[in-house]
Amino acid sequence: MEIKIERDTFTQALGRVLGAVGAKNTIPILNSVLLQTNGASQIILTGTDLELGIQTACEAEVLGEGIIAVPARKTYDIVRELPGGQIEIIVTKNNAVNIKARKSFFKIMGSEAVDFPKFPDPTGKELIRLDQSTLKQCLELTAFAISHDEARYTLNGVLVRLADKKARFVATDGKRLAYAEKDLEIPEGTQLEVIIPNKTIFELEKNLSGDGEVTLISDTNQIVFKLNGTTIVSRLIEGRFPNYEQVIPKSEKTATQLNREEFLAAAKRASLLTSQENQSIKLDFIHGKVMISSRTPNLGEAKEEIDADVRGDELSIGFNPTYLIDVLKNLDVEQVSLSMTDADKPGLIKGEGGYLYVVMPMQIN
Repeated sequence: MEIKIERDTFTQALGRVLGAVGAKNTIPILNSVLLQTNGASQIILTGTDLELGIQTACEAEVLGEGIIAVPARKTYDIVRELPGGQIEIIVTKNNAVNIKARKSFFKIMGSEAVDFPKFPDPTGKELIRLDQSTLKQCLELTAFAISHDEARYTLNGVLVRLADKKARFVATDGKRLAYAEKDLEIPEGTQLEVIIPNKTIFELEKNLSGDGEVTLISDTNQIVFKLNGTTIVSRLIEGRFPNYEQVIPKSEKTATQLNREEFLAAAKRASLLTSQENQSIKLDFIHGKVMISSRTPNLGEAKEEIDADVRGDELSIGFNPTYLIDVLKNLDVEQVSLSMTDADKPGLIKGEGGYLYVVMPMQIN
């Protein structure tokens, strides 16, 4: 194999597939990226950890065809540090890979491509095409609520449900729940309900841009995303997602509208005087204003008022400020709606387009 390629092009392509290469693979070949030529002007890069696979194509001048597996992280680190401009990659005998750029030279040892796992060839049917910006927004508004408790494996991803010309995205860690829904032109009869793992969501968000479309393909125990010349294939989380609809409050006794940026800034400031022993901030809903405060013995206290039209009963309630900050910094709206039924019942934040965020209260010390 012999190719010439722009350093920045190669760095970006390696970065895309690197996310599918496990950091601690016990199978040595899985620590590699597969490089293969495709005609006279393209190479294809593939990475996988057997749960997630990413394949991407990029332009290159192919002077000699071939295929080789190279150490993923080491190759990326080398290429990233090379001087800008064109680099040359030549595979010699015994799978030695020479990398040249201006006056820089590296030689690394590759592996036989025959040992590299075959990249899945999806046989499922194409479900939908949707704007990348739409998918990216829905993931950004839900993924931060994914649970990282491996014992609750069905919560270690985002539930995606396609039905009735709607796409629904739900994530929860048991203490908060994020719910986004979009109207879509889905073919009649389309039905899909899958849990996409957290790692896949993270890599998908990295690859999504504001332009273009993404194609979604459903396969047996897998889901496939095709976008920008890149294919992401992921195994799904097996199991039943909790009944999230029963968690969403159906009534309210206290409600208000708040400026999102003002609410976010106040929550951040109040969180500065919380501690491991006292993690909550207090929200007092009084007619005409919302008081946000925190108090920690031997540390101090913080207090701030936000003018607000509070409807219904006056109420005091405690929340983990991180859970409020997470949603407020991801929403792209001027105003958010906040409603409660009681001090020991979940609060509900509403954004635009049917977005819902349920957050469990905390005891106020």
